[in-house]
Amino acid sequence: MTLLDRYLARRLVAALAKITISLVVFVALFDLLSTRQEEIVKYDIPLVIVALYYLCFAPIILFSYQVAAIAMLIAGLMVLGKAAQDHEITAMLSGGIGLWRIIRAPMAVAALLALVAFIAGETIGVRAAAAFDRIEADFFSSVDKVERPGLSWANLGVEDAAEPESARWTCHIEQFNRTALTGQGVLILSLGEEKIEQIYADRIYWDEGRARWLLEDGMWSVLYPGEGMRQSVRRITQTPAPFREPPGELFALEEPPDTKSVWALGRELRRAEMRKTPIGPYLVDWHAKFARPALCFVMIWLAVP
Repeated sequence: MTLLDRYLARRLVAALAKITISLVVFVALFDLLSTRQEEIVKYDIPLVIVALYYLCFAPIILFSYQVAAIAMLIAGLMVLGKAAQDHEITAMLSGGIGLWRIIRAPMAVAALLALVAFIAGETIGVRAAAAFDRIEADFFSSVDKVERPGLSWANLGVEDAAEPESARWTCHIEQFNRTALTGQGVLILSLGEEKIEQIYADRIYWDEGRARWLLEDGMWSVLYPGEGMRQSVRRITQTPAPFREPPGELFALEEPPDTKSVWALGRELRRAEMRKTPIGPYLVDWHAKFARPALCFVMIWLAVP
C-alpha cells in the first residue's frame, strides 16, 4: 500500500469503528429503555443476565439489523466528503492521481469488512443468536399455556430421493405438543399402486432411547386394490411409526435462520426439498446470509459518488 492508501484506509477504519460502536450502543440503549426495562424490573432479572443478553444482541444488531453496512456508508461519506471539502481530492486529481486510484483503499476496506462480516456472522453470530434466543425465552418471556396446534408431514420414511413415491408416508396430527414431542389424533397414510396403508392412532410420541416415533392405541389397515380389494387390519397397542425422521429434522426449518450457519441451513433445505416441502421463504433466508455481508461492500459504491 502506498502512503495515499494508508492515509485513506486509516481514516476510514477509524471512522468506521467509532460509528459502528456508536450505532450498536444506541440501538442497545433504545431497546433497553423502550422494550426491556419494564420486563427487567418485572421479572427481577440479574444484571449479569442483562449484560449477557446485550452482549449476544450486539452481533444481531451488526448483521441482522445491517448496522455494519450503515456504518460503512456513513464512514465513507464522512471520510471522502471531508477529503473533498478540504480540497484533498482536488489536489490528488491535479497531481495526476485518477479517481479509481483514489478510491482503491476505501474499496479494499469495504471488501475486507464484507468478508469479516460473513465469517463473523457464520461463527460468532450464529452462537450469539442461539444464546440470545435462549436468554429471551428463559428470562424475558412469561409462562404461557402450552399450545397444541395440529400439523402435517409429507413424504416421510424415505432417505433416498430415488425411491418410489409409494414408499413414502404422510402424517397428520390433530394436536401436538412441541415441548414434550407428543401428539394426539394421528392419521398416517401411504398410497401405493400395490397397496394402500392407513394407520389410526390415539397417540404418537418421540422415544429418545430408541430414536423412533412410537404409536399407541390404534389400528393399522392395509388395502390391496389389485387383489379384489382384499384388506387386512391389525390392532396397535404400541408400535414404531413407519418413518424414522427425528424431531430435529422435522422441525429444523422452524428454528430462526440466524441460529444456523449457511451450511447447516443448506443441508436442511436439501432434506426438505427431498420431502417436497416448499422451501421458497427459507431459500430467501439462505441467500440473505450472503447478501447481508455483501451490502457492506455495496455501500461504499453509494458513498463514493
